[in-house]
Amino acid sequence: MKIRRIFLMTALAAALIITSVVPVLAETAVNDPNAAEEDVLLSSQAPDAGWTTSGLKAAKVNLTSVKSYRYDKIKLTWEPLSGVDGYQIYRATSKSGTYSKVNSITGASKSTYINGSRTCGKTYYYKVRAYKKIGGKTVYSKYSSVMSGKAVPSKTTVVGAWGSAGTILGTTVEWKGIAGATDYEVQTRYTLNGKTTSWNSKVKTRDDEWLPFKTHNQFLNETKKKYPSGYVTGVVLAGYPEDAKIPVKEYAEKRIKSNSASLSGLPQDDRVYEFRVRAYRTVNGKKVYGAWSEPYTMVETLDVDAAYKELKQYAIDYAAKNYPEWKYDDREIYHGIDADASYYNDGVFGGSSRYARQEDFVENYKDDIARYIRRMKNSGGQQEGFIYIKKSRPGDTEGIHENYSDETYYVVWMLL
Repeated sequence: MKIRRIFLMTALAAALIITSVVPVLAETAVNDPNAAEEDVLLSSQAPDAGWTTSGLKAAKVNLTSVKSYRYDKIKLTWEPLSGVDGYQIYRATSKSGTYSKVNSITGASKSTYINGSRTCGKTYYYKVRAYKKIGGKTVYSKYSSVMSGKAVPSKTTVVGAWGSAGTILGTTVEWKGIAGATDYEVQTRYTLNGKTTSWNSKVKTRDDEWLPFKTHNQFLNETKKKYPSGYVTGVVLAGYPEDAKIPVKEYAEKRIKSNSASLSGLPQDDRVYEFRVRAYRTVNGKKVYGAWSEPYTMVETLDVDAAYKELKQYAIDYAAKNYPEWKYDDREIYHGIDADASYYNDGVFGGSSRYARQEDFVENYKDDIARYIRRMKNSGGQQEGFIYIKKSRPGDTEGIHENYSDETYYVVWMLL
């Protein structure tokens, strides 16, 4: 009995000795100057172990990116250190320059910081360190590696590209507006017969001119110079009487809307066009560019059947109100027709781009139809007719229209 008691006491004493040694061994591993850095970081970041002074001083924040957030802001991202109190961000205007503390951030899990009020296009250098109070004193980690970045205009998105309803070759590109942008640059490329051209800021038009897309801002500035009074006169604009004085801003917005650009003369044959846009901000006379948008492909969206039905109903309603004697010849023949001698063309309307938008196409020809019916009333001319819509392709000589150009477009008539 006495022998068993002595053995038990000896075992308990040994256990106590081993337990008391464990914390000492753990701290010795952290303080060991010969320990590998990765081992120090692993032991010091263990959530249950907590930080020691030497462990935090040996740790280093991993700054992973310094990127533009918008034209006047830069975003920093780093890997958080578990268990610290927060982080300090330092900035300089050169890599080897003097670094000043920008801000202190509380919270171990924080991993990003946005530095505002930056000069667009100017390069800034950053480093980050962690901090924690240990034993009543604030202890700091090593600084991260230095990374640089600059604020530039944000990347935009092209939201549409379409052709004009009033001309065969007119084209418009529209995008999302970007904060701080002075203006935008548009580039295009096309694919034809399996070959794709390079991106270009200018387009060779049908008149053999190399022209860029004209943005709303460019057109507005040109109009301001042309009409210093602030009013545009002597022009015809939908919604205004012919002798109206139109405010310059309203006129420019009607011609080329904000955040869009137009070009007249873009060939529209079998080429498949793509567009991209980037914003820029002018700083001290120099342009600071943002990233290019993703490419946007222009496609045909016009529903001819739907357009015909809407225009037909408009003709009927307009005539009923203004010229009741005039009747719509209710035949469901309006495109793809081979006209014979009993039909003749008395209301020729201008062509539309093959890429015209549905709503533009309809609104454009409503005006033409109304003018045609008024002319019939005032001249005592024909009192019936029907609408004819045709998609005209190069070399098309069928029906009442012959196309000797290289363009594909839509044509609309009133036939009698």
